[in-house]
Amino acid sequence: MIKRILVIIILLGSFNVSAQYDDWSTGEIFLKDGTTLKGLVRFPYIQKDMPFSGKEKLRYKTERNKPSKKIAAKDIDKVLLNITYSKKVKGKRIKKEREAIFISISRNKKNSKFGFAELVIDGQVKLVRRAVFNSSGQRMETLTESLFVRDNDMAIPFNYTELKSFKKRAKAYFEDCPELVYKIENETFKIKDLVKIAAFYNSSCF
Repeated sequence: MIKRILVIIILLGSFNVSAQYDDWSTGEIFLKDGTTLKGLVRFPYIQKDMPFSGKEKLRYKTERNKPSKKIAAKDIDKVLLNITYSKKVKGKRIKKEREAIFISISRNKKNSKFGFAELVIDGQVKLVRRAVFNSSGQRMETLTESLFVRDNDMAIPFNYTELKSFKKRAKAYFEDCPELVYKIENETFKIKDLVKIAAFYNSSCF
């Protein structure tokens, strides 16, 4: 049986997971009830210290001069978004655009709180990324959070250095795939290889 895996390739030089928070972006919202909405979309800012204390909602409006309404993450299947970002080329900043897919992810074991994340790899195990904001005095810095999602389970972050041993956590998460566990154990795959880990699992582990 051929396993179909969607891999969204993101070049590190142009990837900007926080770009969707800067302004309204054109997009298409696919609700879980089958409804599709086209217009302008804006995602909420999430604080790192308490990123999932609430139930996330995005803002949607049909046109720039129209009023907006909030739509809860729990009601959304996915969002197709056109993101504008800037990239430095030969010392000059130029504007570029890219298409992104955002999905709704469960943020607790009870599946009562949901948030948004950009889909990087789709499959039995999904790799998603999202921006969280960390306030430090008068400054606000953007951190990229990378998470694995399996089925409808709670999304699990894997890229924070302050978390427990990456190797230990990754081996436990992928314990159903001995070949992948071996590659994590012998450090063929490390914390920087989350894309490779998800792709390997989806192509070789079931």
